[in-house]
Amino acid sequence: MNDQEQAKLQQEVNQSNKAKDLFDNPLVKESFDKLKNLYSTSLLNTGANETDTREKLWLAYNIVGKVEQHLQEILDTGKLASKQLEDFRTQIKNQKF
Repeated sequence: MNDQEQAKLQQEVNQSNKAKDLFDNPLVKESFDKLKNLYSTSLLNTGANETDTREKLWLAYNIVGKVEQHLQEILDTGKLASKQLEDFRTQIKNQKF
């Protein structure tokens, strides 16, 4: 593994740590929950002739989920990168002995 690959993996680990901080932040969790609840409740309370409103609420609800999903992907990628770096360092350490 070259230095550039190690730097890329380390960057992924750093981003993962930031994503974890966001997920662990009660304000962020509360915000996601409130937005999803607001959009789903509003969506269910639209009238029969409010097609445009329903579509916008459905889109907004799904975007919140996409943001959560993206942060989770960053978190997972960082976990894998951390494992790869750990394996590489173990391999280097074992080669010295």
